[in-house]
Amino acid sequence: MRFRSGMVATVIVVTGVTMGLGFAGVSAVFNHAQQDELDRALLDVARKEASEAPANGFSFDNRPGPAANDVGPLTKFGIIYDERETPLVATEPFEGAPPPLSAVRHPFEQPFDYRFAAKHFRGVIVPIPKSGKVMFLAASREDIDGDETFLSHAMLAAFALAVGWAGLLAMWMVRRQVRHHEGMAAVARRVASGDLDARVSSQSSDPDVAQLGRDIDGMIEQLSSLMNAQQRFVAHAAHELRSPLAALYGELQQALRKPRDIEGYQGAIEQALLASRRLNQLADDLLTLARPRTDEEQDAPVVTEEVVANAVDLVGPSANEKQVRIEVDIDGAPAVGRARDLERMLRNLIENAVQYAPPGDVVRVTARRSNGVVEFSVEDHGPGIPADERERIFEPFYRNAKSRAGAPRGAGLGLAIAREIARAHGGDVVLQDAASDAKGARFVARVPCEGMGAASVSRVVA
Repeated sequence: MRFRSGMVATVIVVTGVTMGLGFAGVSAVFNHAQQDELDRALLDVARKEASEAPANGFSFDNRPGPAANDVGPLTKFGIIYDERETPLVATEPFEGAPPPLSAVRHPFEQPFDYRFAAKHFRGVIVPIPKSGKVMFLAASREDIDGDETFLSHAMLAAFALAVGWAGLLAMWMVRRQVRHHEGMAAVARRVASGDLDARVSSQSSDPDVAQLGRDIDGMIEQLSSLMNAQQRFVAHAAHELRSPLAALYGELQQALRKPRDIEGYQGAIEQALLASRRLNQLADDLLTLARPRTDEEQDAPVVTEEVVANAVDLVGPSANEKQVRIEVDIDGAPAVGRARDLERMLRNLIENAVQYAPPGDVVRVTARRSNGVVEFSVEDHGPGIPADERERIFEPFYRNAKSRAGAPRGAGLGLAIAREIARAHGGDVVLQDAASDAKGARFVARVPCEGMGAASVSRVVA
């Protein structure tokens, strides 16, 4: 069943059940009240007739019968039975063939329904004092039954009208409400088919529906950005992998093309190893970006000095080659996370700084506790980064050849990996201006901190 049909059916069923129960209750109360009124009048008349029966020669007088309702008194019908339960006196319609007492027997003074000669009566049996005789007095239920029938028909007509009106009103309201949702569903189907330009742009007067439309548009915007980023990532990854693979294949093919001496083969192998090393590093970077964090990887306190020291040691050879010094200043506050990932994050930041620092420069690495986090900062005095590119540099494979002219060629994954690791720890990596010079850049990585730091530790790596 479709949503619209289901909503209309639900409204009709709920309305029908509610009104049906309500009408049934009203009808039952009304009919019971009518019957109670007749019973009280019938019992009152029966008692009076029974008390006066001996004086009247055990017959019925000519006074009016019980009052059933506003119509007025009803004709009374009755039978008097003697001690042997034989009919003694009977009125119409019982006088021709009065029923035996066993046919109408009920507890004394408890009204009951009785049918005789295709007519419906309300009767009661009362004893005649000091005689051993009993009296059966009845009144027609014709007026009460007519009122019940009229009320039932009137309520049935009102019920049908109300349910029909509720159904029409429900269809109109559901169609009006669902119109916006159907538009959103159509947009969702377009997006699922690949049309990322589809937007809801809901102009509904309902604030909730309008907000839902804005939320869906925002989701589509993010999905479009992610898809574009994924496409760029795949394209760049394919391009970056092609270069080292081509170099490796070319070196090996060249080495086998003609016989060489030992030195020739050694040189070819070294070139192949360089290409393999670059390919291995690129594959490692790609796996780091793609590797999801699992529940088995638990965060734990990390000794900040060890993390920084290990990262600096890994970058040390390339820093020495460029004659760049790395200065370290740590306050000892322990971070919370995974030591291997934090080392990779810092190593990438320090490698980036060393890569773009001028020869003979100093790269400064600090770690400080600040507002419940550990702030790792890596500062260089290179050419800096234009303001309009400060976010793009964190995109995978992004390189700005103009602002970073002369720097060694890389895959452009280091900063993306560093930010990914920081965010996986609940932190982030941001770019700031260098604190001590108009040029250069200062990358700040923030990760959770545990406890208070120890005494400050400083050292210089040549």
